[in-house]
Amino acid sequence: MSSSTSTVFSVPPSPAPSRSSLPDVSDDKTTFILPDIIDYCPFELKVNPYYKSASAESDAWFDSFEIHKGAKYTEFHRAKFGLLTAMSYPEASYTHLRNCCDFMSWLFAFDDLTDDGGLRENVEGSKKAAWIMMQALKYPKTFKTEFKVGETLRSFWERACETASEGTQRRFIETTQLYVDAICKQVVNRRHEEIPTIETFVQLRRDTSAVKLVFALVEYSLNLDLPDEVFEDPMIQSLEEGANDILTWANDMYSFNVEQSKGDTQNLVVIAMNELGLDVQGAVDYVGDMIRQRIDRYVMEKHCLPSWGEEVDAQVAKYVEGLEGWVIGVLHWSFDSERYFGAEHERIKKDLIVTLLPVDTSMLPPPDSTIVEDEVPEDELYQEEGEKQSAEPAVAAAAPSPMVVLADEKPTSPSWSSLLPSSPTSYLTIASVLFPPVLAISLRFFDLC
Repeated sequence: MSSSTSTVFSVPPSPAPSRSSLPDVSDDKTTFILPDIIDYCPFELKVNPYYKSASAESDAWFDSFEIHKGAKYTEFHRAKFGLLTAMSYPEASYTHLRNCCDFMSWLFAFDDLTDDGGLRENVEGSKKAAWIMMQALKYPKTFKTEFKVGETLRSFWERACETASEGTQRRFIETTQLYVDAICKQVVNRRHEEIPTIETFVQLRRDTSAVKLVFALVEYSLNLDLPDEVFEDPMIQSLEEGANDILTWANDMYSFNVEQSKGDTQNLVVIAMNELGLDVQGAVDYVGDMIRQRIDRYVMEKHCLPSWGEEVDAQVAKYVEGLEGWVIGVLHWSFDSERYFGAEHERIKKDLIVTLLPVDTSMLPPPDSTIVEDEVPEDELYQEEGEKQSAEPAVAAAAPSPMVVLADEKPTSPSWSSLLPSSPTSYLTIASVLFPPVLAISLRFFDLC
């Protein structure tokens, strides 16, 4: 499920990534006002009728892994991830909704570990955790791990594979790989105190947000089986990217206050402050304008979808509605839980006035505090840019391998056709290299005759 790389907003020429710390908010006003994105967004909010029972069953399942205890347990459940799931997958059956609730608990548990938990600046631990996640997806029936968050993903995915189409499984695995790689890159940025540019961060955020994963589960939740050509269509890709940007940028805006209080620089509002020299209100307004422009473009592009025939078009319409359900669901859930605005979430949803929290990183765990005990192959771990360049000759010499392993199939050698060049240009290049010596040999042969 690839996406284009165009942006829909104007940014100044991108400077080099900054190595400064969080922009100083001490001179800003003690409050800022959020733009009313919910009012501007034209999508309809729905809530799955199986919400309470599916959420309760899923919570009991997640608690059985004993990942959170004490205050962290209370904080995690106050976030109402079951409500978010019900708002985002409103048309799912009970079984599909229950499994999606399980997925959501895994996602936020892993997100917490990498955002403000023991993997926050733990580069090596994050690489190992990423490898474990991918093994859990590729071999859900046989892979076992002591890493509890990884085991929750494996358990969810084993059950989801029973009804998910092959295309859905493949897309979910592909997008999870993009997600965990982007998370590792974000941990590197955080460890090196690097603040990326707006444009660079927007590209990275499309993967760290995990939105591509949840869009793959839109297919699953609706029991769709769309052909690959739908997801290869530029307009579908643009709608996916647009929905991703809208809810991701809104999430950065809503979570900004909590994240800046923890000294986190990997947030679009912080990056706008750093790059454009804006105060908090100016940066929040800037991000709000980006979101409105993105909504406008999405609505316009929605009317330009091609047709694949009546049967496929009906499934595409459901899928697109599912994208929009996720957008409006996240917007409402952000104010309907305590995750971003605490006990004042209902009041803030009405007047949109937020009081800046003081910066306090004293409660964060030290770097490298989460130990991933599983034995993992070092050569299969995520590599940073410098490592990738030094490893290129070895990678180039390695035999090709399948991109995805579904269920518990063993890796097989690729077919001969997969080794051929994928574009006409490649064939022309090969011909230009081979033709002269072949011609010379042929002429020499005729001379001898």
